[in-house]
Parts: sequence; C-alpha cells; structure tokens
Amino acid sequence: MTAEEAKALVNTGIQQMLEDPEQWRQWAQTLSRFHQYSPGNVLLILQQRPEATHVAGYHAWKSLGRQVQKGEHGITILAPIVRRVPDEQPSAPKVEATSAAPLPQQAVVGFKTATVFDVSQTQGKALQIPQPKLLDSGDLDELLHHLITTAVPVPVQFAPAVQLGGANGVWNPSQQTITIAQDRSPDQQFKTLLHEWSHSVGVPDVTAAMDRHQGSEEIIAETTAFVLAQRMGLDTSDYSLPYVGHWAQGDPQKVLALTQSVSQRVQSLSTVLEQAVQNDPAMAPVWPSAKLAPTRQAEPEMEVG
Repeated sequence: MTAEEAKALVNTGIQQMLEDPEQWRQWAQTLSRFHQYSPGNVLLILQQRPEATHVAGYHAWKSLGRQVQKGEHGITILAPIVRRVPDEQPSAPKVEATSAAPLPQQAVVGFKTATVFDVSQTQGKALQIPQPKLLDSGDLDELLHHLITTAVPVPVQFAPAVQLGGANGVWNPSQQTITIAQDRSPDQQFKTLLHEWSHSVGVPDVTAAMDRHQGSEEIIAETTAFVLAQRMGLDTSDYSLPYVGHWAQGDPQKVLALTQSVSQRVQSLSTVLEQAVQNDPAMAPVWPSAKLAPTRQAEPEMEVG
C-alpha cells in the first residue's frame, strides 16, 4: 500500500463515520487501545485489523522475543518524513527537540508508509500484557477519591443533582470547579468526572467557553471520557456516543477536527494519569503502567484530501 492509498483509506474511514453512527464508537474503542497513535493511524488500524490489541514493527517484536508468523500481512500506517530545513524558513512546522541540546530545525515534509503487526500475528516468548482490573462499585468508591486527590488538577465538589439541574456533573469555567452529583452511583460519578475533567481541559476559562461550539465540545468530552473509561476497565455499555455525522452535516473536515481534539485530550489526560499512578499506587488498578513495548511518538496530523 502506498502513502496515497493509505490516505485514501483514512478518507474512507472518515466518510463512514459521517454515514454510520457505529463507526465513531468503533474508532473510539480502537483509540482506547492505541492512544499514542495519531487519529489517522488509528483509523488505518481499524480499517485493516479492527480486532488488533497491541501492534509493533517487525524488529520491535523480534527484540521482545517474538517472530512475525510466516504469511502474515502487516498493518500499513503512515510515518512522517522529517528533514532538516534552512533557518530562513520560519513558517515550516517544527519538530520539537527531545533533549536540551540545540538541534537543527526540522520539518515534516511528507509521509511514508510503515508496517506494524498485531500480537496475534506473532509467536514466541510469552508476554505480560498489562490489562486494567475490571472494577466494581466497591473499588470505584475508593478509587474515585484517589483520582480526585492525585490526578485531577482542579477542585472537585459534590452536590445534590437537583442543584445541578438534574445533571450528573458540571464544569464551571468561571469558578474553575467541577461539581459531581452526590446522589449517583460511584460508577456514574467516576465516568462523569472523566467527562467534566475533559471539559476543564477544552474550555479552561470563560473566554474559551464562549468561543467553543457547545455541540462539538459535548462530542469531544463524552468521547474522551468513553476512551479513558475503556482504558480503565470500566463498563462502557451504557455510553451513548453522539452521532458525529449529524453534527458535521456531511463535512469530513469537521469529523477530522473532532478526531484530532479527542486524541489530543486523551493523550493529555493519559499522561496525567500515568504520572498519578507513579505517585499513588492505589491508582494502579485503573491504569496499568507497564508497557508491552516502546510506544511510537504521536505522529503529526495528516490532512484529509
């Protein structure tokens, strides 16, 4: 598959999300397993091998003591082509340096294809693949407290749902507080906190709240919460994700923008949660910190054609 064919496959996936509400949910489920990949590459994994759980390149699997099985067809993704650019091109998109030492200015000048394989396509050394513990109400009641005190950076308070207009929770950008309905189950409170936490990232102040389209913000917050809940081992069967095709009104660029916003928030909150686990072992059941293999850096976003 060429880079152009891969981009065309991404376009096909976006078009499917415009037409079929279930496709957005499937993309979000795939993102929960591959949050370190760009939205376009998540779509490519979904289109080619929707059942994939852990992917890596041929040599990465070999370094882990596993061999790609004979006859297996890999999953094509897109990797950025990075080149050094002259200093007199300040408008070129820069690639951030990973060390304190000064580096030549670099820019993404295109994309090339790369091939990865799912763990099910390999054989060899047994791997300890981290999985979140499936949580019950007793677990969640205690872990909710740890999530609030260890990870969420804004004040969280509780109040009767009637004071919230019947809502499960509210993010108040002017007061910089999250309020959760106290008369809801721990499971619902946990999921609501993830939703409102996402709002606090996307609309951190009153100005941002006024500028943000409410419809898109709700889609982004609810999808981000769904992805994080999936990663945490929460029961997500009661999630009703919005139909993005209705909101986008047939515009694939709007769908692409939503995928990018969700991906950015998932990565941002995931980073905070990973740090919280290191500081608070009680958080470990909801966020396994062990890694199967070195993860790829998130790729710069590709444009849909």
